[in-house]
Amino acid sequence: MTSSGTPDQNATHTERAREVVEYLRTNTAFFDQHPEVLRELSIPHASGDAVSLMERQVAALRDESRQLKQQLEKLIAFARENERLNARIHALVLALMNAAGPQAIFECLQNCLREDFGADHTAARIFAEPAFVDSGEVPQFVGRDAPERTPFGQLLAADETCCGTLDAAQRETLFADVTTSMSAVVMPLVARNWDGVLVIASADSERYQMDMGTELLTYLKDVVALVVDPWVKPPRAD
Repeated sequence: MTSSGTPDQNATHTERAREVVEYLRTNTAFFDQHPEVLRELSIPHASGDAVSLMERQVAALRDESRQLKQQLEKLIAFARENERLNARIHALVLALMNAAGPQAIFECLQNCLREDFGADHTAARIFAEPAFVDSGEVPQFVGRDAPERTPFGQLLAADETCCGTLDAAQRETLFADVTTSMSAVVMPLVARNWDGVLVIASADSERYQMDMGTELLTYLKDVVALVVDPWVKPPRAD
């Protein structure tokens, strides 16, 4: 590419352009005071057509307004979805608190998570022994030394609700009959003398993303741990 002027002329032109830009930035009312200049200006389009600076500004403002409207609509939709989620979790918590016994607790969890939250799969594992006689009716209690705990060891240590894709070991542990990729919410259940996991899974690998908010789900997992705790056998004192 060749220059249309001498180096000195080009440098002078660049310096003057910089001064004009700086002046217009510090004197934003210039075109209000000199509208005749605004009418005479035109900016060529890539297509070859020319538009006035005023038209260019109007188009830019319309585009900005459209973007702001889209952002506002997203925020409103997010707020409404959060409101609906809060109402569903509130109803689930009330149902859990009214459940009579551990079997009813886990049946309530499974039914509500599938019907009200659209979960394709759910699973709960309590890594402790039950404090009741008919333990065979509640298979969610798998014992303190169950190998099923290993794939969730790091999550339990962190005690943080996580969203994303289940790894192969986690999927095999909880959903051995599912061979496709899954996205899930994994909620560690951590109490004083025991721990466990509650998992909501979807066949849609994109449904539960790592950047999803988990505040309400963290509240839910704390409630589940609270209602399960009375049915857990305390560890033996050595």
